[in-house]
Amino acid sequence: MKVFTLSVLGIALSSGAFAAMPFVGMYQTIDDETNFPKSIVRLYEYKDGKDNVLAGRIVALYDEKGNISETINNPVKVADKVSGSPKYVGLDIIWEMEWNSEDSEYKDGKIMDPKKGSVYSSVIWQDKNHKDKLRVRGKIGPFGRTQTWNVLKVSDLPAELQNIDTTNWKPIISK
Repeated sequence: MKVFTLSVLGIALSSGAFAAMPFVGMYQTIDDETNFPKSIVRLYEYKDGKDNVLAGRIVALYDEKGNISETINNPVKVADKVSGSPKYVGLDIIWEMEWNSEDSEYKDGKIMDPKKGSVYSSVIWQDKNHKDKLRVRGKIGPFGRTQTWNVLKVSDLPAELQNIDTTNWKPIISK
C-alpha cells in the first residue's frame, strides 16, 4: 500500500511540473494612439534548452473599423521596419520570457515593436484588479511603456483561430 501511495504521489507531483505556464492564451492588443483593437497575439510556451519559456506571435490584425482583417491563414501587411520584411501576422514579437513565481510575472525576455523594428527588454504580469487584463511592458533600463492586453475567450474568436496548434512553435527572431 505504501508503494502504491508513493507512486500516486510521485505521478501527481511530476504531472504538476508539466502544467501549462501562466498567461498562455489569446490576447487582444490595443493601439496606443487610437485606443482601438490592433492585433491578436497568441502567447505560447516552448522549450529553450531545459527550460520552458514564453513567447508571443501575432495571429490576427484588426482594420480601422475593429474587424479582423488578416489571420494566420491569410497574412498581408508587411513589417518593413523588421529585418527581412516579414508579414505582421505570423511574426513573433515576444520571446525568452522566464516565469518568476516570487513576483508572479514573466521577465528577462524580449519584446519587439514591429512598427519600428526595435527590440526591448520585457516584463509581463496580470493586472491585480482586473484578471481579464495583462500588463506588457517594453523597456530600456528604467524607462519604458506599458500596454494593457485583453484576455480573449477562445469561443469569441473566429473558427480558424480557435484551435491553433502551438505544440511545435518556436520563435523565429528577426535580427
